[in-house]
Amino acid sequence: MLIVLPCRRPTAMRAWLRRRTGRCVRSLVWTLVLLAQPVVPAHAQQAEGTVKAAFVFNFLRFTQWPPSRMSARDTPMYVCVWNGDARLSESLKSLAGRSVDEHVVRVLELERADELGRCNALFVPDSVMRSMPASVLHKAELLDVLTMGDADGFAAGGGMIGLVSDGARIRFEINERSVKRSGLKLAAQLYKLGRLLNDGGAK
Repeated sequence: MLIVLPCRRPTAMRAWLRRRTGRCVRSLVWTLVLLAQPVVPAHAQQAEGTVKAAFVFNFLRFTQWPPSRMSARDTPMYVCVWNGDARLSESLKSLAGRSVDEHVVRVLELERADELGRCNALFVPDSVMRSMPASVLHKAELLDVLTMGDADGFAAGGGMIGLVSDGARIRFEINERSVKRSGLKLAAQLYKLGRLLNDGGAK
């Protein structure tokens, strides 16, 4: 889960935080429940995709983009999926139409790095990580695009948030340096819940 807070004046920020507190606490509790949930054996792949999509949605809810990337309240939030795992892509497409702080989520499939500017967030499935140009993650930092993936070593390799399997459960890792090189900000709760990395190793 991520919380990125826009650069607002102190008074406006306090008011915004008060409005969000109730929802944030409920979402955080829900996420903690997700963290403890095993991926059930029956229809395991489908169930895992659903759980990963739930994580992604909560990461979006707890992320703040700079005003230049998310200005007007009715601006859609574009979540891109690097072309790949059809089943996981379908799970992520189920997020379309939901709202994150009054921004309606739109899900797009991405095939070229020059389309990255359309995205607010990018999910890279394990099945296509090796075929994706290495420059994409760095370009995402420059464009303030939240990068998420489920490949082994995704966060250690430069992605911002990596989903990892821990037995029958799913956890997440945060590459702190990658996040700080962008204009994004993550909530303190995320740093407490996730495993922190610094480009290749745990802190």
